[in-house]
Amino acid sequence: MNDYTALLDRIRFAPKPLVVAIDGRAASGKTTLAGIIEREFGAAVIHTDDFFLPPGLRTPERLSEAGGNVHYERLKDEVINNLKSQSGFSYGVFDCGKMAVTDTAFVEYSPVTVVEGSYSCHPYLGDYADLRVFLTVEPDDQLQRITARNGAEKAAVFKEKWIPLEEKYFDSFPIKENAHFTYGGV
Repeated sequence: MNDYTALLDRIRFAPKPLVVAIDGRAASGKTTLAGIIEREFGAAVIHTDDFFLPPGLRTPERLSEAGGNVHYERLKDEVINNLKSQSGFSYGVFDCGKMAVTDTAFVEYSPVTVVEGSYSCHPYLGDYADLRVFLTVEPDDQLQRITARNGAEKAAVFKEKWIPLEEKYFDSFPIKENAHFTYGGV
């Protein structure tokens, strides 16, 4: 378990409104850390998993891009451009079972907002976050966590498809290097 004291103190004493981006490897603890910040500060939390790339955009060209497997355009339009809104905003939630946006989430204004998930620091989104956090995990631990969370069949898909796409993203952009805080995951 990581000691997030320095990060939590930085959030506590930073000027508000404050936006925190938590990027990192699958199963490194991004959602767990976002939950800690949510409980500690009453933060609003947005998950990049809600911006899964829809089938119509999954071209070979798009999927060959580093970080191209997330719908970063919609994430920027619906979330990033509205983060400092003091009246709140809404965005569409992608349903992987139906492979479409099927719901809407409303984000009420909060002095602290967290954008959590892989690709949350994608360069297309710009330098929107006041604090950037990078979480990592050892490959063996990562697969064990994914298997425990999603089952062996889905873990195989992660190993063959999603993890290599994430690694291409981390190899192509200085996500870890630009983070204010880096942790080994929870």
